[in-house]
Formats: sequence, C-alpha cells, structure tokens
Amino acid sequence: MKDFLDRDPVNPRSVLIGGLVVLLAGLIIILLLFSGGAGVDADTPVYDDGVLKTTISYSGDEPQKVWVQYNIFRQDNLISSTQIGSTFSFVETLTNGNTLSECPVELDAGEYKIFIYISTYAENPKRLAGFIRTIQIA
Repeated sequence: MKDFLDRDPVNPRSVLIGGLVVLLAGLIIILLLFSGGAGVDADTPVYDDGVLKTTISYSGDEPQKVWVQYNIFRQDNLISSTQIGSTFSFVETLTNGNTLSECPVELDAGEYKIFIYISTYAENPKRLAGFIRTIQIA
C-alpha cells in the first residue's frame, strides 16, 4: 500500500477538464431554468364548414405577433399522402390564454395530417413551436 507522500501528483489537465465539465453542467441547468418564459401549445384542429380551427394556448405575459403556418396532407394510404394546396400562412397576435386560429380550406372526407408551425413575426423569424396533428373528416 502506498503512503500518502508516495502517491502520484494530481494531473492538472484532469482538474481543468473536470472543472470545465462542472461549469458547463451548471450553465445548462441555469439555461433550462430561465429559458423561454412563454409556452406555446396547439390543440388538435377541428374542421367546421370549410374552416380548419385551431386553439393556440400562450402563457406569456406580453402579447406576441406570430406567423401561424399550416401544411395539410391527405393520407391516401399507409405510406402515401398528398399535400392540399401550398403552405397556408396567417398573422395572429397571441395573448395570455387561448387564441383561435382559422384556416379556410376545402377538405374532403378522409384522414389528414396537419403540420402547424408558429414563428415570431419579425424580419428574422424564429420558430417558437411546431406540431403535427391528425384529424379525421367524415
């Protein structure tokens, strides 16, 4: 058994790397705790009389102007789908609570995948959220 004085000295590189790992982990925890501040969620759209209606929930304190974009695909079979029109885009102002977004579009009976993207309304928009919802129209 080695005596305390006979041990190998601590490698300074190991100490430096260990310190950097602890610092990075601390920064990640701080970012997770303080990031965002406002959450965005979208319910499953409802198709009613030629209008696709989606309730968007927003938990921010300040109103925020956003782009709401819809990409709509009809599921032809298990592995095939057809896009309905091009991207439908609307400008909405989200306030704390629920906002109803409406997308006028003609849809036939069938199953559809709705891709909903919510981005900031700015010169350089940033995506706040994206959702994929499936609906069935009888």
